[in-house]
This record gives sequence, structure tokens and C-alpha cells, in this order.
Amino acid sequence: MKYRNHCISIFLLLLTANPFIATAQMKSCCEPEGTVLVSTVKQTAGTLKMVKILDSIGRNANPEDFYLMNTARAELFRKKLDTEKDPYKRLDYYFQYSSESLNAGKTDEAIFVLEQVLRSMNATVETSSQQMKIFYDLLAISYMRKGELENCAANHTAQSCIIPIQGGGIHRLTTGSEKAIELYTKMLVKFPDDLQSRYLLNIAYMTLGKYPAEVPKQWLIESEVFTKNKSNIVLKDVAVAKGVDMNGISGSCVVEDLDNDGLLDIMATSYGLNDQVRYMHQQKDGTFKNETLASGLVGITGGLNVIHADYNNDGFADFIILRGGWLGKNAKFPFSLIKNNGNNSFEDVTIETGLYSAAPTQTASWGDFNNDGWIDLFVAHENYPGQLFMNVKGKFKDVTAKYGLNITTFAKGCVWGDINNDGYPDLYISALGAPNKLFLNKPGKVAGERMFADISKTAGIEEPLYSFPAWFFDFNNDGYQDIFVSGYDTRRFSMVAEDAARHMLALPVLGERPRLYRNNGNNTFTDVSTAYDVNHVNYTMGCNFGDIDNDGWLDYYLGTGAPEYTSIVPNKLYRNVGGKKFEDITYATNTGHIQKGHGVAFADIDNDGDQDIYAVIGGAVEGDRFRNVLFENTTNNGNHWVKIKLEGVSSNRSAIGARVQIKVKQVDGSFQYYYHIVNTGGSFGSKPLTINAGLGNAIGIEEISIRWPNANQTAEVIKNVTMDTVIKIKEGSRKL
Repeated sequence: MKYRNHCISIFLLLLTANPFIATAQMKSCCEPEGTVLVSTVKQTAGTLKMVKILDSIGRNANPEDFYLMNTARAELFRKKLDTEKDPYKRLDYYFQYSSESLNAGKTDEAIFVLEQVLRSMNATVETSSQQMKIFYDLLAISYMRKGELENCAANHTAQSCIIPIQGGGIHRLTTGSEKAIELYTKMLVKFPDDLQSRYLLNIAYMTLGKYPAEVPKQWLIESEVFTKNKSNIVLKDVAVAKGVDMNGISGSCVVEDLDNDGLLDIMATSYGLNDQVRYMHQQKDGTFKNETLASGLVGITGGLNVIHADYNNDGFADFIILRGGWLGKNAKFPFSLIKNNGNNSFEDVTIETGLYSAAPTQTASWGDFNNDGWIDLFVAHENYPGQLFMNVKGKFKDVTAKYGLNITTFAKGCVWGDINNDGYPDLYISALGAPNKLFLNKPGKVAGERMFADISKTAGIEEPLYSFPAWFFDFNNDGYQDIFVSGYDTRRFSMVAEDAARHMLALPVLGERPRLYRNNGNNTFTDVSTAYDVNHVNYTMGCNFGDIDNDGWLDYYLGTGAPEYTSIVPNKLYRNVGGKKFEDITYATNTGHIQKGHGVAFADIDNDGDQDIYAVIGGAVEGDRFRNVLFENTTNNGNHWVKIKLEGVSSNRSAIGARVQIKVKQVDGSFQYYYHIVNTGGSFGSKPLTINAGLGNAIGIEEISIRWPNANQTAEVIKNVTMDTVIKIKEGSRKL
């Protein structure tokens, strides 16, 4: 940074050895140290090998390489201040030190240093240049974060950080928001076109219960934004009551019945290099018990994403933990394949199964690309070649080169889906800063072999050029898998809140938009994003889909945000209106959480027939921790449902890729068809492999047709199925 418009004398106070930092450090000297976990069970050799590798990564990581090592990065800038004499560089280092301190969770320290620096310069907002404004931006968001920590975190309620903020979400400790309001108001007087400050000013007033009444009229974002859409869907965050409000930074989740006792459990990750994966086992009373210490997984750390499947066909869901996403070329971290032993214990089998590989990734997808009954794995890396691992009876072989999938791109999402209903899964890859890819799985030159053809251009699915998570789903129930791919414009990371303000104020939004691609049934797609009203800039990270109101049409929930603390924008819930359009029902359902949303899963966690939403909440830096949420669905609209659990025999045991058609009879005597594919949903979050199908106001199920993902693509038709029940179908049994 250059500040040549300031007098050299202003900086003389900055030439002494860090006059502001010593006092600030004393304020935070008593913060609790991280808890050391000790396994209560003997861990396997494979697990201990991975624990040793991960421990070495954590101990030897260079903070200059990894932006999330904020405590260490702050210390680097403090040391630079010990020796640097140039006043302009010192000012830059003070800014960086304050920024990293805030990112490390040392909010009071950041505030103290920023205020002392500005005071020493006799600086004011009123006389600030655009260059100096960044100091006030940082100070204002530091105060906002102070308010969040003292209230939403330390005095958490089910309404904390959900906009429009009301009830238990109103801050009891008001200093943070009051100081933020003071600063944002002054900045808006000086910089009236600052939409980001305008958005954050409105949020700050909300936290004090003073929105909209006390927001200055010229800066008000009208409350009609939050009331224009209505909904009869009832959702409430019950994570604290259920015991699943784990507090961490960004990460993901598997929601699945991991011990086959009929109750869904949760496996959750957190992004920090030393953050422990956590196993939450559901009890008979609907609460969850943290069984991490007895799970065999102590020391298995990190992981931005996690996806599950039964890789060894033993009837228990296993999962893969993905590491290194966003951390650059030096993040050559291994992913972990975790085997489920079926007794609430797990072990790392990455090395022994032939899966060990070290490259930055946060996305992978399970699919049986050759329909041999063993689930295969594609791992997409960030600026490293992707890898296709063929499952050979529980061991894995890298066959990437053979099948031409060693594509190098900055991959942020990958999913399998059958676009042409030929029974073989095709592969979609979402990329950041490059065209997205679609590979058609087709017969090879040798009988029985498969090959992949890049049909990206002709299929018309390459946009957006800055994208993140993706999924296949049949949103219009026409029997063909469609594609949703989110926009994620990293060029505007620092302007996420500005784009939120633009959307609320009906101004042109500048970030990248998502795409909803409707399958034309001929290996091409049509972009219907605008027609279906989903072309909103949301900065989506974690996400998933499900039927939140059991009307038979698939809805979706988006976790949003960016690394900056200013990007406290609402996560979004979109309802599918009969396959004709989507409507944003976020505020009407109280699901607009403004803390950073990551891995998402739709799941009937309480076994009452409707789907709840579990989401991992937290940002990408050490201090941006927040509690995960569980939105319990208590909607009572009379819609029917059926849950279908498939077990493959010649197909993979998980039945991933099975196509299910449900034919129901309507009140008027007509028939409606609903289509589902067995999978874990979107590319960032892992929902149960049991199909949870809404049936609307149907009067009965006529039949359920299944096409199994085996070499012969066996078809079965099941009749005499009762609505509002759970059914289990074993391949070949032709009965329940």
C-alpha cells in the first residue's frame, strides 16, 4: 500500500518497537488452548499411519503457504514490525497484523491495534481517503464480529444470526453492533455509494432490534425484502437441543445410518489442519451422543468435504474425507478412505486399498461407471490431474489415463449422473475460472469396455465460468436428469455483501450467476435459469437438494459466503413449484442463516416422514467458527411420502445409480410420476442413500419401478406399496 498523501511525521509514532501490540497481546493471553483428544480404543495400523501423516502435515505446515493458519501468520507480521523501519511498510504490516489477528479469532486485539494506529495518525473517517478506508472497513467488521462472538456464539439461541434477526437473535451485549453502526454511518456519509457498508449497517441495526425503524432512511434496505414470499413450511434450528451444534470452521457432513439401527447418525469435518473429524451417534430419544473418542478416528483431522458409499459391499456406509481444497499447490495432502466396521468404530484404509494420493482437493464422487457391482471413485483436484479409481473387489486401481479423465482444472465440484438413461453414469465437473466439463460414458471399442467422450461444448453446459458445487436431479419429473451448478465469483470475494445489497435493492448484481440446465433428452441441455427464477448471485459453497414439503418436487438449500468476515449473507432455501419455477422461501422459513454455510444434507433425522436440513456452519479462517444447524421440519400440510431403501446384489450394495420411478394416483384419477436416483445429492454435503420421496396429495401408490445399476440393468416393478411407510427392497426379490 502507498500513502504518499500523508505526511511522514504522522508515522513517527509507528517507528518504535510495536507500541500497540504488547498491550493487545496481554488482553488475549488467557484464551484457552486446544483440547488434546485421546482415543479410548485401540486404533488400527492403517489409521495410525494416516494419523502420523496428518500430524506431520499440521506440525510442519508453513503459515506463509496456507491462509487459514492465522495465529501463526499474525506472528509473522508482528516479527516484521520488530525490524522494519520504513513507515509505509510498517503501516501495511500493522494492517496485515490486525487482519490476521481478527482472522485468528483475536477480535479485541485487532480492534485495539487498529484504533491505536488510527489515533496516532489523527485520522478520521470524515477525512479518510479511499486508500485509508480499508482500515475503517476492517475496524467496523471487527466490531461486528465482536458482537457476533459475544451474542450469537457465547449466548447462542435457535434464532441467532438468522435474518431477519428477531426474538432470541437480538443481541444482549450491544457494544459491538453499536460501534459498527457508528463507523458504517460515518463511512456512508463519506462514501454514499458503498453498498457493502449499507448492507452491514442494516444487519447491525437488526442485531439490536432497531431495524427498520431506526435505520436512516437514505441507507435503509426496505423490510419488504424479507416478507414478500410466504410459505407454510415450518423449520426451526434444534441443533443445540439435539446435541449436534458442533462448533468449527468450514467443513462438511455425512448424514446416514452408520450402524444400521434405523436411526440416522452424523459424521462432520472441520477444515483446520488439526481439526478432529466428529462422529455423532443418534440415540433412541432423538438426541446425539459424541462418540468420537471411541470411534477409532482420533487424530483423523482436517477435511473440507466428506462423501459416503459402501465401497466394500459389506452393508455399512464408508466415507472419504477430502483435504487441501483452496490451499494451493503446496497442499499435497492425502484424502482418507474411512472403513465402517459396523459397530460404531471406523478405520482409515486409504493406504491398504490403494487410494493413497496427495494433491489438493475438496470434491469427489462415487459411481459404478462400469456396472460391475463395485462402486468406483472419481477425485477431482485443484490444478492437478483428476483421478478415476476403479474398485476391484474392495481394492482400488488408478485407471485415469486409460479412460481419458486425467483432466487438469481447478475443480470445485464433480458428480455422476446418467444424462441419457442408458444405465451408465456420466461425469460432470465444475471448474473455477474455466469451462465446466461433461463426459459421456459410452461403449468402448472392445466389447464390455467403457470409454468417456467430452461432450461439454455440444451439450451446452460449460457455464458459469466461475462455479463451485453442482448436482444432477430431475427437477421437472420428466424422467431425465437435469443439472444445477452454482456460481462462485472469486473475483468479487471482497464484495459479497455488496452483491447481496444489490439483489435486495433490485440493482444490477455483478457476480457470477448459477445455471439450471434442463435435459433435452438428446445429450444437450437448455439453460432455464432465468425462466425458473434461480439466476440469483448467491456465492454458493455447500448445498444439497430434497423435497422439503413432500409435494413430489425437488427443492434445494444453499450454503453461502466467502472467506471475508463481511460476507455474512443469507443461506438460501428454494422451493420447486410444480416443476414450473422455483421460489425463494428463505425468510418465510427462518432458514436465512448469515454465517458461512458449507456441507448440507437433507434427511429425515427424526423419522417423522418429512426431511430436515443439517448444515455445517463456519468460515475458512481460524476464528470464523460457528455452530452447525439442524433445521427440524414440523410442517403439517397433509402431503404423503414413502422412503425406499435399496440393497444391491449384483449391483453395488449401496445401489448408487439405481433409477426409481414412482407412479401415484391423484385425486382426480390421473397419474403422476416422480423420479429419483440413489445418490448422496450435491457435491458438497452427503445425504442418506435412502430415497425420501414426497407424494403430494396422492391417494395411493400404483407401483414403484426400479432399474438396478448392474451389467444387465435389471428392472423390477413393486406393487401394493402403502404410502407414509419405509420399505426395503433387495435386488432380485421382486417384493418388499
